[in-house]
Amino acid sequence: MLILNHPSIESLNLVFITNKEQIADTLPTDFLILSCGDFSQTLALARFCKENGIPYASQVSSLKEALLLVNLNVRFLLSCTIPLAQNLQKLAETYLFDAKILLCIQEEERIEEVAQYGIDGVIFVA
Repeated sequence: MLILNHPSIESLNLVFITNKEQIADTLPTDFLILSCGDFSQTLALARFCKENGIPYASQVSSLKEALLLVNLNVRFLLSCTIPLAQNLQKLAETYLFDAKILLCIQEEERIEEVAQYGIDGVIFVA
């Protein structure tokens, strides 16, 4: 199970991206999370990242969004709910996604709960 951005393991520099210009100001070690208000903007940024070999993550709210992003080489699919994360995990196993499924959490106590659902991992977000 992946545990990302846990202070005792390794803190990541999470960078929430809403436009191409912000990508130019990032470092290769930054953890890019596409977070546009409109999913069509997220898709445009995802295409840009794919074309330029830039690894990125994206929060999704539906299976359709996840499937589109998988085809644009998303590295991590982030969910804020266990039911969506479970459905994404089933799809990932069926279709052998290269992307990992992460549940966004804030409390360390949730790690065990998420592990019991078989989700790839968690990411600590503020």
